[in-house]
Amino acid sequence: MSVKVTSRSKSLKDVELPQETSSLAAALKEISSKNKNIKTNRIRLTILKENKQIPITSDHAFEDLSGAKLFAKDIGPQIGWRLVFCLEYLGPIIIHSLVYYLSTRPELAKFHCKSRPYNPFITKVAYILVVAHYVKRELESLFLHKFAQSTMPFFNLFKNSFHYWVLNGAISLGYFGYGFLLKDITVFRIYSAFKLDNFSLILALFIASEFWNFWTHLKLRLWGDAQKAQGITQRVPLENGLFKIFVAPNYTFEVLAWTAFTLLFKLNIFAVIFLFVSTAQLYLWAAKKNKKYGTNRAFLIPFVF
Repeated sequence: MSVKVTSRSKSLKDVELPQETSSLAAALKEISSKNKNIKTNRIRLTILKENKQIPITSDHAFEDLSGAKLFAKDIGPQIGWRLVFCLEYLGPIIIHSLVYYLSTRPELAKFHCKSRPYNPFITKVAYILVVAHYVKRELESLFLHKFAQSTMPFFNLFKNSFHYWVLNGAISLGYFGYGFLLKDITVFRIYSAFKLDNFSLILALFIASEFWNFWTHLKLRLWGDAQKAQGITQRVPLENGLFKIFVAPNYTFEVLAWTAFTLLFKLNIFAVIFLFVSTAQLYLWAAKKNKKYGTNRAFLIPFVF
């Protein structure tokens, strides 16, 4: 007995799946063939359960389709997640490299902030840290990360890239002396009051946070591979080490790294804005993970936040 797939988009028409359809790939191929060969990665197939549209992401749903109500939706042009990540992270590398180079040109010295003396050491340190961070991200995206879904809506690329190309890119204005709202003496007084006046220690915090962020990503990759080898497709949280304390240690170390960077860059307002926006987004993602896993683990500070 064939199974009807009802369209939820004007661009798709209803399709009858053959009785022998036993996999998601076969179902998507059949829907595509009856809809002008639309790319299968544009089709989201769902099944109605308890009045909710549940996305079908594996072949298990096709083991028994008796009485099932399937729906298909055209989610628009798609782009690979890996490519999205690489393009996102490429933005800061290009922008910071260009602005840093321009800031070192003697003929462009007239464009430096007149109220703030040029500090080549801090500028160079900030530039190296930003580029090192995003080169690390690029390498992780190419060789380490695995993605639950192969593609995402194409137009999301522009929304996602704004965070990196614009918000992070704006930090590079600091190479010309812009964005430093506090005088150096005020910054030093604040740092001294909170025992933050050790440059080497803050730099060490950045480097250590980057290392532990990478370590977390590596652990997640190895954990995912081990689960897949056992035939387990549903994501479950790790239950050892830092994962028993933090719901997503990679988010925690990401925030710590950018906190250290912001301190090193003398509380540049563009760095502060990027830090707060990033922290807010990571907190929301961490909260979703806690809800998904049924846990109540920390985001940033154990037993507090």
